[in-house]
Amino acid sequence: MAEDSGAVAAPAVRAPVGERIGRANLRTVEASGLSLAGLAPTMAMALGTAFAASEAGGAVPLSYLLAMIGSFSLAFVVVRFARRYDVASGVAFTYVRASLGKLAGFVTGWLYVAAWLSSTAVVLAIGGVSFSALLARNSVNISWAWIFLAELAIVTALNYLGVRPSVRLLVLLELVSMATLAGVMIHVIAVGGASGLSWRPFDPSLSPKGWSGIGYGMIYGFSGFAGFEAAAALGRESRDPRRVIPRAIIFSLLAAAVFYILVTYALSIGYGITHAGTWAGDPAPLDTIVGRFSGSAWAQTIDAMVAISAFSSGLGLVTLSTRVLFDISRDGQAPRALSWLQPRFATPYVGVILAAVIALVLALAVGLATTPSTMIGFLAGANTLGLILVYVVMSLGALWAFLPSVYARAESAGAAVLGIGVPVVAVGLLGYAFYASVVPQPAFPYNLTPVAVAGVVLISLIAAAIMKRRGSEPDFGRRGT
Repeated sequence: MAEDSGAVAAPAVRAPVGERIGRANLRTVEASGLSLAGLAPTMAMALGTAFAASEAGGAVPLSYLLAMIGSFSLAFVVVRFARRYDVASGVAFTYVRASLGKLAGFVTGWLYVAAWLSSTAVVLAIGGVSFSALLARNSVNISWAWIFLAELAIVTALNYLGVRPSVRLLVLLELVSMATLAGVMIHVIAVGGASGLSWRPFDPSLSPKGWSGIGYGMIYGFSGFAGFEAAAALGRESRDPRRVIPRAIIFSLLAAAVFYILVTYALSIGYGITHAGTWAGDPAPLDTIVGRFSGSAWAQTIDAMVAISAFSSGLGLVTLSTRVLFDISRDGQAPRALSWLQPRFATPYVGVILAAVIALVLALAVGLATTPSTMIGFLAGANTLGLILVYVVMSLGALWAFLPSVYARAESAGAAVLGIGVPVVAVGLLGYAFYASVVPQPAFPYNLTPVAVAGVVLISLIAAAIMKRRGSEPDFGRRGT
């Protein structure tokens, strides 16, 4: 992933003096912490695999493998953008605005922010529900809502105080969770699972619905990989963003990829490759398999790790969403208050408070009015659809932005493959996952998730039209810089 040297190379986007968030001293390991928190690998394995097994059967590892290929293709796109706009914290907003124009960047940026703001409510609710269930197993009854409030207060305080202590904590929490679960899953593989080791979890014939089922499983694979690009939001706070950000993105994605394939393979053979129905109907697959092969004490330990992973994710998502809001605001396409920095800690404190309020309203209003599981399922589905759409637009933007440099180096077949082929692979796999998530139509209320995504897009378009009419943003039709 060499740095672009083509004719369209642009100067790096620099934050004006006085508008830099925090101090530019984050290193690769700390930036990786934010990406790992965005991924929340332990939590992802606790929630998504049973849904994937309902259609992909015992071939869930194949679905995650294909999602991994699509995610690495997308990572190539993100890294190229990150090297060009090395201190831009807007991520999708910045990249799409620069490649496809300000209107596309505006709509994509707000869809991206909306997905991550609502995801904060989802992951902290998951943490609350998981920890409440763990306490109940030990005869301590505390509502998930009270645990959610405590988590939200801690997440808000840490983001208010500054990103450096936050990301250090992220690295520690997520790595401990991943190492613990990986160790137990290696034990499951070492003893041969339910009926011995097999390569068949990577055979599409294990899916009762063939490739259609594999595609459905990819939704949850992409859901698990969504957020790997979070480190790009720390460009302004990194010591050497042109090196730190690409390394953090690739390292965190590699760690998650190995982890996901390991865990899904262990779960597949743990249930038995012909017993995917049991896997699909199990509300707590990790608890079941860990308890079966390692005992109840280890199962409870993993339950605690899932809650910790969810908290870690909430901490990272507030950091990510507030940095994107900072860039949108600084560009004049959101209230200026969202780019105000706290004088002592140099953090976007208004954005932090806004993120906390939105998470509070979504989780308690929706979660208490329905059920936590309904709220989690609906918002998580809408978020995944929204992010897949954002990633597709980013990949199309990369094709448009970097195509001239590919032609300039036409003598190199490798450059053409990387510059054109890799984004096309990302668009193809992401597009197929999007299609498989809406066809056939899911049951109510999950069939309304595309409506929710379309609603955010429509509101963004209306806001753009109003801004243009008022003259506050007269050049939506032009590219950003």
